[in-house]
Amino acid sequence: MATLTNAELVAALTGRRRSAAPCEEPGLRFAFYGRMSTSTFQDVQTSRSWQRSVSDELIESVGSVVAEFFDVGVSRRWSWPERPKAAALLAAAADPGREFDAVVVGEYERAFHGDQFREVVTGLNALGVAVWLPEAGGPVELGSAVHEALMVLLGAQAQREVARARHRVLAAMRAQTRVQGRFLGGRPPYGYRLVDGGRHPNPVHGRWGRRVQVLSPDPATAQWV
Repeated sequence: MATLTNAELVAALTGRRRSAAPCEEPGLRFAFYGRMSTSTFQDVQTSRSWQRSVSDELIESVGSVVAEFFDVGVSRRWSWPERPKAAALLAAAADPGREFDAVVVGEYERAFHGDQFREVVTGLNALGVAVWLPEAGGPVELGSAVHEALMVLLGAQAQREVARARHRVLAAMRAQTRVQGRFLGGRPPYGYRLVDGGRHPNPVHGRWGRRVQVLSPDPATAQWV
């Protein structure tokens, strides 16, 4: 059975296509917001580009992005006031002379966690700033029963994905430690030292020349453990 995406679900319920219908005020000015968790294991340019591309596609027929706010190395668990760029966006939105009319986000899960969405959207709406989401096919309407249901669904999915990711990572780390004898980082416990454990078991990392480390009794301190 085919599975509908969030945007397709909303389109099916509202009778709208993914791309929003032309707005009554063409030429809207948008502020783009995006986020990525880390710059160590993710490419900033790639992450920003795909989020911006999705946003540009959503607002193509109604306006363009005139301001950009992109947080790097920030967890989505942080509230918007705690994120440097998100906080700057909120401050800019509160300025009567702001240069944008609405905010567009490339992906719900990149921007919001838990109850953040309702709080942020309510605050921006009070300032006269709409929030556009690809999953909603356009501006979010908190008074809409369909959008309310969608936000509940997206919030539940986001929390579920966080829980699944945490479980997968912890399970994999336990297996690597117990089965492969690998040491996964940090300072070795007293009485042990780190020694080379051979080529990395992941073929890709192995081709890159990466090695694994394992714990071995330290001749100088093992007698005390």
